[in-house]
Amino acid sequence: MTIAKNPKRHTTEERQAGAFISGATKPVRRNKILTPVRFAPEMIERIDKAACRLGISLSAFINASTAEKLERMEG
Repeated sequence: MTIAKNPKRHTTEERQAGAFISGATKPVRRNKILTPVRFAPEMIERIDKAACRLGISLSAFINASTAEKLERMEG
């Protein structure tokens, strides 16, 4: 008969670290509206490449570009 060890009990510090890490991986909810927009495949490729060069998401690139264009038009 094999004697099994009790499962390791996590210290408070380990539990806090685990909670911090799991909290960092949860999506952050923001007050944004999902809006389907159509782009030509070639345009999406160009936008995606530009976003990658900047190290941001495609969505962030589109948001920043739109905000910049609006500021120029309204300014």
